[in-house]
Amino acid sequence: MLLQFSVENYLSFKEEQVLSLVPSVDKSHEENIHIRENNKALNVVAIYGANASGKSNLHKAITVALNMVRLSNSYQVDTKLPVVPFKFSDETIDKPSKFEFTFIAKDNKKYIYGFSATKDQITEEHLYRYGSQRPSVIFERTDCINYKFPSAQKKELEPIVRWNTPNKLFLSTATMWNAESTKSTYEWLSESFHSYGNLELLRNISLDMFRSDMETKKYIAFTKELLENTDINISNIDINFKKISDDDFRMNLIPRIVMNNQQFNSGDNYEFDISTEHTVKENKKEKRYKLKLQDESLGTQQLFFFAPILKDVFDKGAVIFIDELDRSLHPFVVKYLVGLFRDEEINKNGAQLIATTHDTTLLDLDILRRDQIYFTDKNTDTGVSELYSLSDFSVRKEENIEKGYLLGRFGGVPYIKGEILI
Repeated sequence: MLLQFSVENYLSFKEEQVLSLVPSVDKSHEENIHIRENNKALNVVAIYGANASGKSNLHKAITVALNMVRLSNSYQVDTKLPVVPFKFSDETIDKPSKFEFTFIAKDNKKYIYGFSATKDQITEEHLYRYGSQRPSVIFERTDCINYKFPSAQKKELEPIVRWNTPNKLFLSTATMWNAESTKSTYEWLSESFHSYGNLELLRNISLDMFRSDMETKKYIAFTKELLENTDINISNIDINFKKISDDDFRMNLIPRIVMNNQQFNSGDNYEFDISTEHTVKENKKEKRYKLKLQDESLGTQQLFFFAPILKDVFDKGAVIFIDELDRSLHPFVVKYLVGLFRDEEINKNGAQLIATTHDTTLLDLDILRRDQIYFTDKNTDTGVSELYSLSDFSVRKEENIEKGYLLGRFGGVPYIKGEILI
């Protein structure tokens, strides 16, 4: 369960910006709050803002931080780190970028993990765990190579320092060497927080999930229900997988699935055949017709590939961050997807959704609390992005938030100069 993420000196975020999923004192919509071990967290956060205001940069910040944790053990000593500091200031261009997560792991304990990095090295790293009201140190790393361990972890962690390199995260290295004190944090960051901004990546992951021998029927059933509930006339889904010989795979003799001019690649030598079945009335009689998935609308395809991922997120109580949730989807469909996370019968394990969107129909206090609505805004003079919540404004419960946003009351909207050309 994610409680907070903060970022500083990364892309357009010069100063520290905080995305908090800890509920405010607002008493509305208690169904939008998860509780675990006396910790509370919001189940949905929607982020709005003009183009180039910083929404996608927040998504990139979380994605980069997660990927650095997951890929750190594969880095060579000369691997450059994928961090980009705020470049419009002499004060920050040579300073490290900072990232920090606060969360409840699978062991139901609260952790704070963060690190600072330049393109060449990890300059600072820390891990704290709450056993009471105050956090205890598991490890602290400063000036890249200086480590501090409390007596309880020193025997386990200190010998592992020799295997770490300046450009690797100690969290990842220690977990690779079977350190118990870092395992829960590493597993949560690598398995319980998913970030998607690339549709092609989403498709490849979904296809691999559909190919799972034990789970295929479960995913297909959930996908059919999702499509049916969003008023898409698909009565059945048929997915076939064919193993391709190594020779054919290397020679590319068997064509792969192509949708919207993009080719699938699951990472394995498989050919996929996906078709949907539609039941229609013809001369007052029901008939069934099949279509290739690539002949369906882009919105239908997107829902199809969202479905197994959403199913997994609900089953595992994971966090999912989707950049541009509303891409190719009707506002009613977006509202339905958000509603799944608010439904205690479906979201039984405390899954959380973070999404950037331009769909203003969600700006409704009958759906979301004030602390579930965030905005990004960029100062055109300095190029600095700011992240803030609707809770920072005095708004009445009956106020039309969507109208206020479009009128620019909360910022995060583009200022259009001159006449709009038609």
